[in-house]
Amino acid sequence: MYFDRRLWALTAGVRGRIAGTVAVGLLAAAAGIARLALLGWLLARVLAGDALTTLVPALILTAVALVGRSALDYARTMVAHHTAARVQAELRRRLYAQVAALGPAHFVRDRTGDVMLSMVEGIQQLEVYFGQYLPQLFVAALTPVLIFGFVAFLDLPVALVVLLAAVAALLAPGLWHRWDSRASLARNQAYKAFGAEFLDSVQGLATLKAFGQSSARARRLEEKARTLFQSTMWVLGTNTLARGITDTAIAVGAAAALALGAWRVSHGAMSLPALLVILMLGVEVFRPLRELRVLLHQGMLGL
Repeated sequence: MYFDRRLWALTAGVRGRIAGTVAVGLLAAAAGIARLALLGWLLARVLAGDALTTLVPALILTAVALVGRSALDYARTMVAHHTAARVQAELRRRLYAQVAALGPAHFVRDRTGDVMLSMVEGIQQLEVYFGQYLPQLFVAALTPVLIFGFVAFLDLPVALVVLLAAVAALLAPGLWHRWDSRASLARNQAYKAFGAEFLDSVQGLATLKAFGQSSARARRLEEKARTLFQSTMWVLGTNTLARGITDTAIAVGAAAALALGAWRVSHGAMSLPALLVILMLGVEVFRPLRELRVLLHQGMLGL
């Protein structure tokens, strides 16, 4: 996973808000557990032939859990955005102080494009890292444990299968991205090189035209743009493969849990209502992992 102590040090003053975002995310997961557990129980009661009137209280509780989950998701999103904004403001303040301390002579040796990309684009990438990726990483790591504690009361072997699948889905994409980190760094360097070259060309357009060098500079820009395109496509491809790794772990884990649960029901070691509840919860245990996989690339860019 993409966690760095230097980035964590920048969260001083907003760690309480990050913890609050994680807490709201876990509450949303708890509401999701309640909703799906109730749905599984309702399905079992319907299959057993219970009258609809006896199921009204459970239906009301399910609706309440659904509304509560939606409200908690909204609250988590808003807190995450406010946290990211505060971290961004602090980063920009530190950068401004550092620029003022270095003085104008320091930047004579640097290309304007590199400096601008670091101060503008770099900070924008960190907004997603602090506001969405970091809280979601903690939620994705803690939610399977929370659901395992609930499912273990119903059936321990199936709960262990679900937990192992969740851990694999959490760790495998990070290991793949770490192996492919060189390509991501190469893409970052190509992006900076093209941005710096482009900005310098625009600033010196009149000079290039006066000395007849506009065509030569255009060819150089074309080469750097092609390099950036190729490295970007490679990173996007490997990022898609990482999502495929997550999806595979989720699918295999769900299938294994279903097969084991069906085998245990057929041998009388587990009740059918318990299996239905566990199958419903399989949706919730993998939801944070699906949400995290979308943000893995942003976590890598943050580093």
